[in-house]
Amino acid sequence: MKTRVAAALLLLMWVATPAFAHRLDEYLQATTFAVSRDHVAVQMRLTPGVAVLEKVLAAIDTNGDGVISEAEQRSYVERFRDDLSLTLDDHRAALRMVSFTFPKLEAMKEGLGDIQLNLQADVPAGGFKRKLTFENHHQSAISVYLMNCLVPGDPTIRVIAQDRNYEQSFYQLDYTQAGAGSNGPSIASGTSPPGWMERTGGQSLFKAFFYAGVHHILTGYDHLLFVSALVLAATTLWELVKVVSAFTVAHTITLTLAALNLVHLPGRVVEPFIAASIVFIAMQNVFWPRRARGWSRLGAAFFFGLFHGLGFAGGLLEAMQQMQSGTMLLAILAFSIGVEVGHQMVVLPLFAMLKTARDTRPDAVMRTRVSMGFQRIGSAGISVVGVYYLCLAFAGRS
Repeated sequence: MKTRVAAALLLLMWVATPAFAHRLDEYLQATTFAVSRDHVAVQMRLTPGVAVLEKVLAAIDTNGDGVISEAEQRSYVERFRDDLSLTLDDHRAALRMVSFTFPKLEAMKEGLGDIQLNLQADVPAGGFKRKLTFENHHQSAISVYLMNCLVPGDPTIRVIAQDRNYEQSFYQLDYTQAGAGSNGPSIASGTSPPGWMERTGGQSLFKAFFYAGVHHILTGYDHLLFVSALVLAATTLWELVKVVSAFTVAHTITLTLAALNLVHLPGRVVEPFIAASIVFIAMQNVFWPRRARGWSRLGAAFFFGLFHGLGFAGGLLEAMQQMQSGTMLLAILAFSIGVEVGHQMVVLPLFAMLKTARDTRPDAVMRTRVSMGFQRIGSAGISVVGVYYLCLAFAGRS
């Protein structure tokens, strides 16, 4: 923990305006990664503190004349590069030195000078799910390491996770890359080469979009409020199955049509309808409980499900930008299944809890009262939140 706090403080001082001298007793080596379709750019900024400058200069100014020549600079960065290790998809990648700059010696003596290195490595062709690992062991006895990744500029690349060891001398980046390289699908042609899915992992693509669907639902509180209001009015498992099925069929239809770019409604229309659906279903549960069951409820679940599907499509389209037709249907299927699994993670526990509360009552009258109490009180709370979302939706339109 102390090392992490110290590293954070060092980084703060590193990026601050150099109005004062920073007496650092460590060699700060900060690395940022920029991932693109065909290469990885690695930028490093090396800041030797005044207390360790003598050791750093001894490795740079090899003849000890107090002048860092261009030949000594080049020799140092080559030796520095030998202490680095980069692998892409578990294959060692060659790091090319693109450029380097050294500060004036006077600035380094004040703890302000940054040595800047720009390196590149080629990304191997093929593969949807990618893994980058990087290690830096240069002057480990006196160094502090920092590593991070920039947000990809390419919309087909999505960062999944970053992992570091305690010293941050080891870094791993997991990301997905749709249409990667010559062995991946061609964006220009809109098709996938034969066997691409088998070679590069349709399973990985399915898993990525499945989890994206689950995450979209579990963080989509408006959708969760709507299905919770549906569950509150369902007194039997068969009622639950019917109403959830009506909602599922509806949102699957519009999700698929929107993902295929066959249907489109602007967010200023979709969002108010989603918020209104929460209010309508919740108020129906409170004031017209008989209409909260049967065909009227199924019709409402289906109708509003169409708009919820368009809302789901926003998260899917963001992930599918520039995706080719060869993998689009698999992505839609995986995302839809993930959405439904996310729903059931809320629907089933909530229904089981309500059913348990009802079944513990000794007679039918008490069970009905308990069921109606949960339905009305819970729905009243949901309607309040729904009105809040509705106000936000209309405020966003103005």
